[in-house]
Amino acid sequence: MPSLLSATNAASETQNDSTSSIHETQSSLARPIETTSTVLEDGDVDVLLENQTAPLIPNYNETDAISVPAEHPPDVDGEDAMSRKGTLSSARLNILSTMVGGGSLSVPLAFHQAGNAFLGPLLLILIAFLVKQSIHLLVNAAILSHPQDDKPDKRKLKGNKSFESVTSHAFGTNAQKFTMALLSTICFLTIVGYAVLLRDMLLPLSDMIFGIGSEDGASTGPTFHHNITMLVVIFFVTPLCTLRDLTPLEKVGAVSMLSIFTVACCITYRSVQCNFSSSYDDKRLMEWYDYMNYIPETKQGFGVAFHALLNSLPILLSVFMCHFNVLPVHNELAEPTPKRVKALFSSSIWGACIFYVFVGFSGSMYGNCTPDGVVEGNVLLSFDEDDVLLMVGKICLSLTITAAFPILVVPCRDVILRALAKNTETEDSYDRGEVQENGHNANINNLAEPLLDESNTAPAIGDSENAFQRRLISVIIFWSGAAIACCVESIDIVWDILGGSLSLIMGFILPSASYIVISKLCEEDQHGDLEDCEGEENLYAGNGLYEESISKPGREFASFLVFLFIPMMMFLTANAIFNLA
Repeated sequence: MPSLLSATNAASETQNDSTSSIHETQSSLARPIETTSTVLEDGDVDVLLENQTAPLIPNYNETDAISVPAEHPPDVDGEDAMSRKGTLSSARLNILSTMVGGGSLSVPLAFHQAGNAFLGPLLLILIAFLVKQSIHLLVNAAILSHPQDDKPDKRKLKGNKSFESVTSHAFGTNAQKFTMALLSTICFLTIVGYAVLLRDMLLPLSDMIFGIGSEDGASTGPTFHHNITMLVVIFFVTPLCTLRDLTPLEKVGAVSMLSIFTVACCITYRSVQCNFSSSYDDKRLMEWYDYMNYIPETKQGFGVAFHALLNSLPILLSVFMCHFNVLPVHNELAEPTPKRVKALFSSSIWGACIFYVFVGFSGSMYGNCTPDGVVEGNVLLSFDEDDVLLMVGKICLSLTITAAFPILVVPCRDVILRALAKNTETEDSYDRGEVQENGHNANINNLAEPLLDESNTAPAIGDSENAFQRRLISVIIFWSGAAIACCVESIDIVWDILGGSLSLIMGFILPSASYIVISKLCEEDQHGDLEDCEGEENLYAGNGLYEESISKPGREFASFLVFLFIPMMMFLTANAIFNLA
């Protein structure tokens, strides 16, 4: 924070001349802060905040800026680097690009399994509503545990909220470690899933180069040649995964959204042809209104129908998971008032929901022109390999998946680096360079199009050693995921594991449980020591977000989410294990 430190140094140099003005200003503040300054030999100032109870957020004396003489102006560049720059449009694109990706290609299958004309869309809308509420619970829990960020006089500066710090405030350091492990696992499994998708997109290229993968002319699973083609692409994209941060890829989010929309338009066009064009009369199984199903098919029994419903839920749940990027976006959003924050996440969630309904219904209806009457887990595999229009869609999606690998590898790597930094007692060196846990430069906060300006990152101590460690861990993560992908036959397996257990913990259980604990602590201690809420009672004076974030109905709804999704997680996890067996 160059500007704040400059103001502190300047204030200490004129301390004798402005003592009275400082004390007058301090007495008028809602939360007076007593400071003790010790001038070092090199002229720097070590400011000790005696009353500061929030270790994650440096709380500098609010009177320092008043004492800055004219000959020592504030560091404008530093202030600009630490200011919130995120607009609603850029933040919305960030959230959407986090949610909408390769997983949307599996929504048509989920619609077919649940009922593409009624139950599938209904479940999707219901899940979108629950995701929106869980995001609000997560944001409110973060506000309660980091009240300094959202005080009116602090809202222009970047926030310091992170998912792991919220769970740490609620349940302790072990919960923080668990959250970091959970996040890295989700990123790693997503790498595996995207590698499987990439191999599927490259099937025509593999068959053109090596020939058909099996003797009977149809591939029954991943072949050596298919995996080799995928690994060649992995090899060429590996250098991007060793980047120090994601700033060079900041435009990937917009390109990804454009590519996915292009693929959706191609799928819809072919689906309309399938059900209405005379050129598909020889392929069409029945009339379109007869093909639509409202609930899971019960012809083979209710047990089979229930199993199909369970298979659809992990897909419908996982496509909305963006919680790991919610707080980084909130940290960067300019003027994060409750109205703007609600508008941001509501528009993002419902926009994605409309897109999924569009892709899910149109894609599932193409099953009317497939031999077995159902689309694949990756709907693009349901079309002919020589379909020129869908070839364009596959190329777009291949480029999107390739560019998404660094966005998944870098956060996973940085979680490991932070853990190693703590275990080897070198956390301070990483805080100055490679990895910051406070959220400003942490690449874990950049899972999609980064809003963070990392140009102010200071050089790390032992940079060459850290660079080697960073690259080595990146390569291990990336190629381990690719190796596992070579053994995975279908993308459905990955989504079963992600959506059936890990996504439920990250998206619903942890945010809801954290909000219940933190809000109770803050409410009980409003007139006492708010150590659990990072400050004293007068810290919240004038902070409307604090009062709004604590509500009994909010805790009741959070309890409902916990009791709903813990049993669901058990059912879906058991179903995923059954599918693997």
